[in-house]
Amino acid sequence: MTHADLRRALDDAGGVNPFFAVPEAPAAGGWAPLPDLWRRPGLLAAEVAAVRARLAAGRPVAVVEVRVAASLLFQSLASRLLSPAAATALSHGLLAPPEALRWRPARPAGLALALAAGARPVPVAERTPRAAAEAVARHVVAGALAPAADALRAQVRLAPRLLYGNAASSLAGTVLALARARPPLAADAFALGRALLARPPLAGLGSFTGTGPAQAAFTRTTCCLYYRLPGGGYCGDCAVAARRTR
Repeated sequence: MTHADLRRALDDAGGVNPFFAVPEAPAAGGWAPLPDLWRRPGLLAAEVAAVRARLAAGRPVAVVEVRVAASLLFQSLASRLLSPAAATALSHGLLAPPEALRWRPARPAGLALALAAGARPVPVAERTPRAAAEAVARHVVAGALAPAADALRAQVRLAPRLLYGNAASSLAGTVLALARARPPLAADAFALGRALLARPPLAGLGSFTGTGPAQAAFTRTTCCLYYRLPGGGYCGDCAVAARRTR
């Protein structure tokens, strides 16, 4: 498989919604290898600080707790990684490994990923949801989200279950968006999602209810802390909100 194969697969995935989009990285513009995000503590701290400033929205930055910014940064990273990986693994039998991706530190508009020039894909063993889930678990969850979670927790007091609950929520958003945008893929998308939610580190952190793309919903068992922002409220899949309505 070639860079052109990966580029075609990502272009197709990008048609679902912006979270699935991974454009080609420009030659200039300060884009860095994605693994630098968790391998270089100073860059990670700067990214958390940038998220904190964006969330403050012109108010004193102290109104946003550092751990809330770190939590939401991780959720954004999980969405940006899981969405294109799930789509390309299911539809094209390949995905972009973390080392194939680039990011621009402290980008004013938030986290965005791009594909490195000449990057080659990782093939999926076979065209099944289980094989796709295995590839996503290995290259995205273990290959990127786990080291990113460890690096964040070395700087900010956050429980592993909170961070991986964010990843479970991002996975659910990926599955629902893909199923609704590409109905022929709906059954495979839900099968991939359930396979990943059944294995560590996502096991026990949320589940789907309903049987089809239009009826399905997801409830997580942890909270991302968004409610702790001034005026933040609760997310649609929030365990805290679900308990309050009982």
